[in-house]
Amino acid sequence: MSKKVGIGRKLGLAAATGVVALIALELGLRSFRPVTFMRPEAPQGDARADWHGTIHRPSSTPGLAYELAPGLDQQSLGVRVVTNSLGMRDREPLAQTTPGLFRVLAVGDSVTFGYRVEEANCFATELEGLLGASPLANGRVFDVLNVGVSGYSTRDELAAFEGKWLALEPRLVLLDYCINDPEIEPMQPLQRVFVAPAWWQHSHLLRFLAAKLQAKRVRELGGGNYFRYLHAPSEPSWRSVATSFERFAELGRERRFPIVLVILPMFSPAPWSEYPFRAVHAQVAAEGAKHGFAVLDLLPRFEREEPATLLIDEQDSHPNAHGHRLAAEEIVRFLQSQPELFAAH
Repeated sequence: MSKKVGIGRKLGLAAATGVVALIALELGLRSFRPVTFMRPEAPQGDARADWHGTIHRPSSTPGLAYELAPGLDQQSLGVRVVTNSLGMRDREPLAQTTPGLFRVLAVGDSVTFGYRVEEANCFATELEGLLGASPLANGRVFDVLNVGVSGYSTRDELAAFEGKWLALEPRLVLLDYCINDPEIEPMQPLQRVFVAPAWWQHSHLLRFLAAKLQAKRVRELGGGNYFRYLHAPSEPSWRSVATSFERFAELGRERRFPIVLVILPMFSPAPWSEYPFRAVHAQVAAEGAKHGFAVLDLLPRFEREEPATLLIDEQDSHPNAHGHRLAAEEIVRFLQSQPELFAAH
């Protein structure tokens, strides 16, 4: 046997051994330690299908994977979800010819949508009533439309706004910002229902390695906190926010509507004295001001409340009806202090 043949056989045996080891690791993870990180999801795959596959549908709007389905009237996660013909959780928009019409769009994610909150208690609905009863009415007919969709990033919100909602000719836009809004990878199950998985996501072993790599970056760039990592200036996640803000500002200048950036805190049962994202709020506020947005940070208002009174429950970080009402009241107070937002355009 030649030396080359011997080396070739050894290399072949080593490669085969490596393949067998990888297969064994894959099967071991599948059987004994399934990896949930970025696993592919199916719309009708489990009990969550009621939320994922029924009230949402694939979107034909460029840049959007999914959207709220129009014409819904059903129970979902304990609340009634009704959508209009345009696919927003709201009544039909008022006619553009309505005398004194002043249309406000509330753009955002699950908080704006009103996750596990009845429509009447969503802050956009509350806001419309409060504005109509305020001195700001003064001949105006406020039409506050809720275009929030669960799981949307700021980049998604821009795609939906530019592709669908800009045609509604808003006079004012509320751009609602939550701390997870830079998340542009499909990390949440709802997102993965409508985003085709990459080839490597079908492997538990590769998703295990991907999770380890992400954890390393979270430690390095976010001090071990995922949401601070999302706001690291070097990361595509934060750059997507800055780019989206820039485009929102361009559209506002072109169509002559002001934008109010409303920053919402991450809700939890922990005391507000332990709140870890104050620097993130400042970073987002500075970026919004840089692009000419009026900025309202709701953290100071919510800090005056006991955290537990704002939560749906201790396992859910979304605000309850009381939290939505407080947000609406604070937005009205802010708008009353900014009369230039209502100047004729």
